[in-house]
Amino acid sequence: MDDDGSSAALIDGLALCGIVADHVTTGAAALAAVPPEVILLDPAVLDPGRGGTDLCRRLRRDGEIPLVLLTARGDEAGLLRQLELDADDLLAKPCDLPELAARVRAAGRRDRPAPAAEPVRRYGPLAIDTRNRQIRLHGVPISLAPKEFDLLVLLAADPGVVVDRQHILETVWEPDFFGPGKTLDFHVASLRRKLGGPGWIENRRGVGFRLVVPA
Repeated sequence: MDDDGSSAALIDGLALCGIVADHVTTGAAALAAVPPEVILLDPAVLDPGRGGTDLCRRLRRDGEIPLVLLTARGDEAGLLRQLELDADDLLAKPCDLPELAARVRAAGRRDRPAPAAEPVRRYGPLAIDTRNRQIRLHGVPISLAPKEFDLLVLLAADPGVVVDRQHILETVWEPDFFGPGKTLDFHVASLRRKLGGPGWIENRRGVGFRLVVPA
């Protein structure tokens, strides 16, 4: 958060919601801090000009610490760039405090869809390893954000069948999810791009999404 008093107000607000938070103002201080349960980060503040890519990946310590990113409202390109940082979740600023607290708690729980019975399942050229949380496309490893992986696993559980939006949000995020309506769409857009195009995930407008395996 910007170091203009808003950080102190945010820490106080999170405390009222039962969340204890520490605040640092530089990337170096963040890297030197005791590893937290969840990282809440505005890359534009701690890593200005570089988008936070290196800082986020170093903070995550091999992806073990859930990461929630903040971005400017209306900056759709920024949202997609931040998904590339393998974030568990993201919110647009300014954000509602109860919503932020709920999203931080959800990231801390990191609920996952139930893994497939087989550790590696194949869908044409796509292989999903649920045990190691890895995917390969045409034999090439693809790096996915945690929520992107969970979304793909959920859709792959029943290829060709449309999964409604609310079920996706409640399974991949949390029950009674009330975040921005575009959260799912941004994750789908990022996942499609990493899979090489929109063909893998079909949108049934107003209903949901389904995994389409190429013939």
